[in-house]
Amino acid sequence: MIKPIETQYVYKKQIGFTKQQQSSLKILEDYGVNVNQFIRQAIKEKLQRDWPTIKKKKEKTKYKF
Repeated sequence: MIKPIETQYVYKKQIGFTKQQQSSLKILEDYGVNVNQFIRQAIKEKLQRDWPTIKKKKEKTKYKF
């Protein structure tokens, strides 16, 4: 069954990890954690937490013509 396009992962962004981060992700994987979902959830939580600060910075940098 095909998922609606809104729920499919269609955008790809390549990121790099240090050896220590790779090791940490491997340990999570060994514990049965879905690392891809873990990273997506971490990004979502970080954006929710930091969005007000990010938005304020953007508003401060508006053009002053």
